[in-house]
Amino acid sequence: MPPDAAQPAPDAPLPDADPWRRFMCLAYEGVILFGVVFFFAYGFSALTRFNGQPGPLRWAFQGFMVLVLGVYFVWFWSHGRRTLPMKTMSVRLVDEQGQPASTQRAIMRYLAALAGWVIALGLAAGVHGAAILLVAVPFGWALIDRRRRTLYDLASGTRLVFERR
Repeated sequence: MPPDAAQPAPDAPLPDADPWRRFMCLAYEGVILFGVVFFFAYGFSALTRFNGQPGPLRWAFQGFMVLVLGVYFVWFWSHGRRTLPMKTMSVRLVDEQGQPASTQRAIMRYLAALAGWVIALGLAAGVHGAAILLVAVPFGWALIDRRRRTLYDLASGTRLVFERR
């Protein structure tokens, strides 16, 4: 039986994830993160009696949530692991050579993405509310980049690829 011409060669580079696949991962990830954030925020609140008031406890809560999300994403993005939405949409995070992202690259990707959110939220709170639209800039960049990388992919040397099953 001749080899199937539709199957890519085993050593062929994986194709970049298309914008629709990325968007679906983002939407599904939001559903998953709702549960993660709720669970850890409730635990923090129950243990510290934090009720949202400004002050040092609020800063501690925000730092704790940044740490929780950082651990979640760095764990799943590094060494070939994937979040449930990434598995569902057949997406994998790799470095520029196509190898699974290292822990250092996953940390850099998380910090770059976090910086984009912090800048947008800070400008929205301090300058003008419409600055919140800046959170879309890294994602919009993927629409014009020929390899479909976001700004935080460029900063960390990573890319999302589509893995055919």
